[in-house]
Amino acid sequence: MTIKPATRIQLLPNQSSSVLGNETILLNYEAGNYYELNEVGGFIWALLQAEKNISVQEIQEKLLEEFDVEPAVCQEELMSFLNSLMQEKLIEVSR
Repeated sequence: MTIKPATRIQLLPNQSSSVLGNETILLNYEAGNYYELNEVGGFIWALLQAEKNISVQEIQEKLLEEFDVEPAVCQEELMSFLNSLMQEKLIEVSR
């Protein structure tokens, strides 16, 4: 499925996370994989945890408020990051 700005996403229940300093560590129970997220990835993950169901556009707006990044770069990197999370079965498109 293609993720677009209006797409709403949510976390899948098969994982847990922990914050260690400026990094967020994720564990996918089903796959047995763990992932390290940098500060920006951790910020996005925290939004997904807090909001439960949030649009890609809302995430991008919050990133632009928090970080000094060009909107086009933000959108491109956000889409790439979210597609990676979806591929690893850590998020899904909400209905």
